[in-house]
Amino acid sequence: MSPTPAIRTRAVTLVELLVVIAVLIVVIAILLPAISTPRCRGGRQLKDANQIRGITQALVVWASNNNSSYPVPSDFDTKDFTLASGDNPAAKNTTGNILSLLVFNGSISPEICISPAEANTAQVQRYDDYQYANPRAAANPREALWDPNFRGTPEDVLGPDGKPLAGVANQSYAHTAPLGKRRAQWSDTYNSTEAVFGNRGPTYIQSDAAPSSTKWPLLAGPLGTGSFTLLIHGGRSTWEGNIAYNDNHVNFETSPTPAGVTFPISGPILPGKPLPRMGPDNLFVNESDEFEGDGISGTVDKGTNAYLRPIAGAPDMTRVRSWRD
Repeated sequence: MSPTPAIRTRAVTLVELLVVIAVLIVVIAILLPAISTPRCRGGRQLKDANQIRGITQALVVWASNNNSSYPVPSDFDTKDFTLASGDNPAAKNTTGNILSLLVFNGSISPEICISPAEANTAQVQRYDDYQYANPRAAANPREALWDPNFRGTPEDVLGPDGKPLAGVANQSYAHTAPLGKRRAQWSDTYNSTEAVFGNRGPTYIQSDAAPSSTKWPLLAGPLGTGSFTLLIHGGRSTWEGNIAYNDNHVNFETSPTPAGVTFPISGPILPGKPLPRMGPDNLFVNESDEFEGDGISGTVDKGTNAYLRPIAGAPDMTRVRSWRD
């Protein structure tokens, strides 16, 4: 009987081991960005949604103590202790003053006013010196109701010539303007299709004087196709973002015309079609063909279609000066 042949084994050499490790490092380096980037982006999106939800919850709590109305600074600073407004109290109702009123009262913190996905970090920066008592920028610091140095847009302050002075914003978001008919939307209506607060958006062609459309082309240039807002959650050519509605739910929208958000369109009577008929509503366009809505570019007092912008000022009770980037 012949002996069973011995099984020979060969040890792995150090060189072979190093080669295997090097190959694994190369494979991980290739796969890691593809794995981590969506996870990181998803994490920013979720944190951003939570911040927006936190701010809208603060709005709701405020409304529960103020006749169902969200904060309207001009309603409280009637003696001009915080800001002098002359003959136009609506000038106080800017994004910065609205959020600053919430911060001053402890409803939110300055930190959650900056989106974790903010793309325009040169113009949108956290306010680390918020003055919760005796704010220096107030007309009467001892009686002030908020810190006026908290900015909602980089264009909050006007120069002697009436033109905006370049600055920074201390918040990332947009909301509906509490003016005219839209003032009723600036309250806890519990309407699940009323967009009230969320990520700001780009400029679309004929943006403030455009008929309704199912496809909204971006304006060519830095405020449209080159807008920073496209990079917050979307891509270079599409807007995506978190939007809060008046029933306090937050939805991640992949289009500026979310499903279910519509407005009544005026126009010719069509056979079998009632007048007015409902059309898709762009969150960032004040459509001029709304039935009995705003027909003049820049006015916001008659319309009720969704129109979310960071507000830098209100020249009067019918118009707002919004900021776009």
